[in-house]
Parts: sequence; structure tokens; C-alpha cells
Amino acid sequence: METFNKILAHKRFNLIAFGVIAVLVLIAYSNTFTASFHFDDNPSIIENPSIRHVTGENILRILASNRPVVFLSIMLNYQLSGLNVIGWHIFNIGVHIANSIFVYLLILWTLMMPAAGSMPETKARRMALFAALLFGVHPIQTESVTYIISRTELLATFFYLLTFILFVKGGARGKYAYAVGMLISSLCAMASKEWAVTLPALLVLYDFLFVAESKFKPLLSRWYLYLLVALPWVYILNTLNLFSEGGNAGVGFNLQSATGVTMSTYFYTSLNVMWTYIRLLFLPINQNLDYDYPVAKTLFEMPTILSLIAHIAVVAAVVWLYAKKKWTIPAFGMAWFYIGLSPTQSVVPVVDVIFEHRMYMPAIGVFLAFIFFYEKVFDWLGSRKKTEAVTV
Repeated sequence: METFNKILAHKRFNLIAFGVIAVLVLIAYSNTFTASFHFDDNPSIIENPSIRHVTGENILRILASNRPVVFLSIMLNYQLSGLNVIGWHIFNIGVHIANSIFVYLLILWTLMMPAAGSMPETKARRMALFAALLFGVHPIQTESVTYIISRTELLATFFYLLTFILFVKGGARGKYAYAVGMLISSLCAMASKEWAVTLPALLVLYDFLFVAESKFKPLLSRWYLYLLVALPWVYILNTLNLFSEGGNAGVGFNLQSATGVTMSTYFYTSLNVMWTYIRLLFLPINQNLDYDYPVAKTLFEMPTILSLIAHIAVVAAVVWLYAKKKWTIPAFGMAWFYIGLSPTQSVVPVVDVIFEHRMYMPAIGVFLAFIFFYEKVFDWLGSRKKTEAVTV
């Protein structure tokens, strides 16, 4: 333990952490480099003529699509590796490693903020590395990393986290270049996957809890940042057809005619689905690419009503901990989870009621809350031992 503490205190530890993250992710996914194309990979990659030649016409066609950042990456990947799946997996795993490093940096910087308790840097590094490794090698991320077209999740999360990184490093201090960078990264996130519309809400909450230290005046002084980050909503509203029976992104309020799923039954089902996601985080067994998940018909059936009560209990607990103990980390972690899932697991029906790749980004919030409580338990046990030793 003493040796590990010395490593944590090393001035170049961040570089060591990056290396550890990269190596362990590569080991975890070392047997996936030859995994074949599946399902939506076929129309998006194999049968997609727009990616085969880099021409002005094809680029314009991609830019007019609903996820241009993803399809531009597919075009680039095709030019570099054709249909050799190894090159496609190298790209996905590389982005996943970058995301894991972003998780490490964001959590590290957050833990050292006064509103998070101003943790010593060595302790913050240990907790941040733990969370980043949970994110990097957890089995629930397998679908997002290995299923090639699920790079939608990877790229959206990359630019989502990059927006937070830019905010912490300079945007919050009014640096113009960082503000422009936040606009671009927010646009790229939403142009990768539609759920990234949640970015402005979580950024405002992050600012309020950690940077503005629960004060509204400094938060409101940065209104222009949130306007910039929210501007890409215009793009999303222009490309996402919410009233389709599938639409560009498989989302629509009219799905009842095609699937029998209504806004209310989808919401009831999502209450159960979110607990399935949490169960997979703590007990990742019986994972599935294509679930046959039961649709909840009413709120007052089992286990739906229990799911609702449990969700209310979790929210009430983190709010109480924030109000009484000023514990900002679990409050933000669970907000990240619920807000991050809200576009796909709330009242807007989606053709498939559950997909593990939807947990790729929201899982960060659960991991953040988990490492906080994990450390609290060991801090408490350590203080008990010291008290007992003094008493003896």
C-alpha cells in the first residue's frame, strides 16, 4: 500500500494512469478485433454507397444525415481499412480508451474542487483511476465497443465529455476559445447521437454544484456558455422526427400503431429497465444484444410499482445527503444517470425498450456515486480502527 501511495504521489502519475487505462482496455477487448459486422452494420457500412468514395456529393449527403459525425468517421474508416473489421475495431477501442481517460480527468478535477470536499490529490487520483477503470473494462460496455455501428455511443460520449473538459479548463473562467470549443464539441456530440441533447442540463447542474458552489449569481453570469452549448438543439429539432413510426432514429410518439407501446406503457417499462441496467452494473450476467423484455401495462403491477418506489427513494436519499451533508458527488452522479437516460428511457417511445449500449454514458454517474460511497465506507472503517486503538 505504501508503494502504491508513492506511485499516486508521483508528479507524472497522470501519464501512468493513462497507460494503465489503455493497457487494461486493450487486454479486455483483445479477443474482439476480428468480430464480424452484425445487424445495422450492414446498411450503415457494407451496403452504404455514400462512404465508398470521398467526393463532395457524398460528403454533402453525409452532412445532411441525422448523424453526420458518425458517418464521416465511417467514411474515413472505410478509406483506411475497407471492410477489414480489424481497422473498425481499432477505431472503436481507441475512442473508448480516450473516453476512459476523459472520465479519469473529469472525476479527478471534480474531486479536488472545494464543493466536492477538496480531496487530497493522491486520494482523488486513486478514486478517479478506479472509476475510469470501471468505465473502461466493465462488461456492460461490450455492446457499445464491439458492435461497430455503436460507435454512435462512443463518439457522442467523447464529445459530451470533451465539452465538460473544456468547461473546467477554461470555459468557466470566460476564456473565449474554450467557449467556441464547447459549441463545436456540443454540436459534434448531438450530431453523433440524439441523446446528447441532455448536455446543457447536466453542464448547468455541474456548474451549480461544483464551480458556482451552489450559488446562482456566478451560474447566471455564464448564461452565454449554456446558450452556445444548447444551440445545436436547433440541428436536432431539424433532423429528429418525433412523430414517426421509427423515424430517422427509431423514435416516435406514433409507435402505438406499429408496436402497441404507448407513452405511458413505455414509461412504466422504463422504470423496470433502469433497474435492470443498475443490476447489470453490479451483477453483469445474462447480458443480451436483443432482449425480449416484458412491456409493463400499468403502474400498479409488480414489479413496476416497486421500481417506482425504489427510484423515488434513491432520488430522495441523494437530495437529503446534499441538503444535510453537502455531498455533491452522489447527487451529481445520480443526476447524470437519470438525465443521461431520459431521452431513451422516459416517455418518448423507442422501438426497443432496452439496449445495453444506452448505458454507455449514463454508467459514468453510477460509477462516480459508487466510488464516493466506497471511499466513505473505508474512511469510516479506518476511523473506527483508530478510535479503538486509542481506547485500548
